[in-house]
Amino acid sequence: MGEKIRIRLLREPEPPSSDGSDVRFGAQDKKGAMHDGIARGDGLTQFDFELTVAVAPDGTPDFGGPFASGPRGDRFVYLSWQRTGGQGYMNRIKVRLADIDWPLLRAAQADGKSLEANLRGVASGGGTRPVEWRVVDA
Repeated sequence: MGEKIRIRLLREPEPPSSDGSDVRFGAQDKKGAMHDGIARGDGLTQFDFELTVAVAPDGTPDFGGPFASGPRGDRFVYLSWQRTGGQGYMNRIKVRLADIDWPLLRAAQADGKSLEANLRGVASGGGTRPVEWRVVDA
């Protein structure tokens, strides 16, 4: 199953395109369910959840849990704008987890903190997005 690590994603909630659709913004789990975030005073929405992490055969972190999508070595988390009424997704961001290494994981775990990625202005679509992760208070 692996160890637990707290993850926090930040992103402005505005849809990445405006086609007039009503959308719901959230973190998407592997089953396609959307999870709401918390609106912050700085205009960002905050998503907090846990992932599991184990050692992959190549020694790198291997993430799991309900929010970790994709194959081993290329895992990511989705932030999605889902059209209401069952019309699919307007757009999504694939937040790459491969940028998280063991020293960063251990630093967060040692102090009971979270790993945070600020995605303000990160474009949606077009594949997995590299992000800068940092250790923050949980």
